[in-house]
Amino acid sequence: MLMEWFLILAILTGSLIVLLMHWGLFLLQVVFAVVVTSFLPTDWFWGALIIQVIFGLWIIRQTFQAAWYQYQLELEKTQRIPQHYTEGGRSGIKKNFL
Repeated sequence: MLMEWFLILAILTGSLIVLLMHWGLFLLQVVFAVVVTSFLPTDWFWGALIIQVIFGLWIIRQTFQAAWYQYQLELEKTQRIPQHYTEGGRSGIKKNFL
């Protein structure tokens, strides 16, 4: 039962990492999920589950921040608010959102 919850959290976290465009962190998430489900002793599973929950919450926070950044950027480019991210000819584009 707990293993299924762990895998659901890992898949949801991985999909949000893909949304944030950070491929190294996605690879780390996949490796962590494989190690926990295949090689980790059951005594340490609760610790891995807690780490996954905390990491998932941090990724959700970063996703909301990325959405807010994109919204602010759109408002700046349509000149509805004063420029901050696009000031001085900058485009405001980021490689990833982490």
